[in-house]
Amino acid sequence: MFRTTGRTLWSPQRLFKRTIVGFVLGSSGLLYCLHTTRTLHLDGQDTPLAPADGHPTSIKTLLSHPSDVNSRLRERERSHIAKDKTSGISRYDVSQISSNYPCEDDHGEIIVPTPSSQWAFFAIFDGHNGWETSRYLSKNLIPAIIGALADTYGKYLHDHDIDNTTSTPSPPPEAIDDTIKETFTRLDDDIVNTPLENVFSSSSREAATRLLAPAYSGSCAILGFYDSQTRLLRVALTGDSRAVLGRRVVNDGGKVTYDVRVLSRDQNGDNELEVSRLGALHPGESDLTKGNRVMGWGMSRAFGDAQMKWSLDVQARLKAGYLGRTPYRNVLTPPYFTAEPVITTTEIKSGDFLILASDGLWECLSNEEAVGLTGLWAVNQQSKEEQSDKAFTPKDLPVTLGTDTTERYAYWRADKKFTIIDPNAATHLIRNALGGADTDLTAALFNIKSPRSRSYMDDITAVVVFFDDD
Repeated sequence: MFRTTGRTLWSPQRLFKRTIVGFVLGSSGLLYCLHTTRTLHLDGQDTPLAPADGHPTSIKTLLSHPSDVNSRLRERERSHIAKDKTSGISRYDVSQISSNYPCEDDHGEIIVPTPSSQWAFFAIFDGHNGWETSRYLSKNLIPAIIGALADTYGKYLHDHDIDNTTSTPSPPPEAIDDTIKETFTRLDDDIVNTPLENVFSSSSREAATRLLAPAYSGSCAILGFYDSQTRLLRVALTGDSRAVLGRRVVNDGGKVTYDVRVLSRDQNGDNELEVSRLGALHPGESDLTKGNRVMGWGMSRAFGDAQMKWSLDVQARLKAGYLGRTPYRNVLTPPYFTAEPVITTTEIKSGDFLILASDGLWECLSNEEAVGLTGLWAVNQQSKEEQSDKAFTPKDLPVTLGTDTTERYAYWRADKKFTIIDPNAATHLIRNALGGADTDLTAALFNIKSPRSRSYMDDITAVVVFFDDD
């Protein structure tokens, strides 16, 4: 027995879609429901479509359509070539690849003029336990930082009666750092605590789940702030994303190599400063850190993650009336996490480049490999050489290699084989993080779907910034 019913969803001039629902009586006597969507042409030719969620409809479809590695890698890339050289930046490239569905990473970039200079901001938000916090930060963190810095600079100029229409001194470094830190923590308070008043003033569980979504989720954040007047780059880190600077060195024989300068330090259980900080705040509590994990988490600082911050009374109240979650067993004296960043400041020299990336990249590439790969890419761009499929090993990179502590290639049982075939520097790094010249490995990784894919790779977002080059 087979019976169908359907209705037209969309009908332009010569093409319409129809949803067909059928019921099949199987040999066991059970009634099965079939649901498919087909494109029906008026000439009688019909073609199967993927369903609305984009997933293939059959094993045959999966086997007959291998991954298009280049399309997947370049789907979310973007390059910005600076026309105004006064920014001190010649170009920046951005790229992203997802493992989770939906992607939990986000990012933001902007260059804004000021009366005496230009400010450039680059940020990556590495979400976890959902995408809501990283999305919130992508819309709000950089605008909040710009507004707060404008207030700090304006107050400094006013208090010192300085004409701000020409080159002017900046506020003291500690004032700028404090402004960034205060903005991070204020925004996190807006995520974690501000919604509670509205939640508790209502009995609506729907409103509570909506208002608290960015609080229950979480995100690391790394922000680069470059001032073209002072040529100072500040990197503010909350979490375990990373910033690395490449600095070109030319020896007496004209050979070009690159120094590697790490501008941030992962905030996790391997960071003794974080271990000491948590121990001082929670004396007597055992197992705060184990290996590089912090109470089971991969980082010790983050936005959101309210269950690591709310008091136990708040969490009990949310659980009782608003579909709140049960507090973690090891959460005894919250808060444990903070969104306050650690800030480093570096003077930029001509020809420097900055790599910002979420931890998914650094699970695959060492700091030295990322800098060396970017250096090779830059040389290839300048020489206008035709891109080829030539494979490189880590030893071929123009850097001094350190100990490789990355884990992914060993987990994949694969050797690192690098290539240079992308016009976007960030995509170039992501490609080489996920197989490089071994396109079969890359395609295999892309064929593993969420949630199983998370065991093999993480979401990766990378930003590569090239400063002016004399």
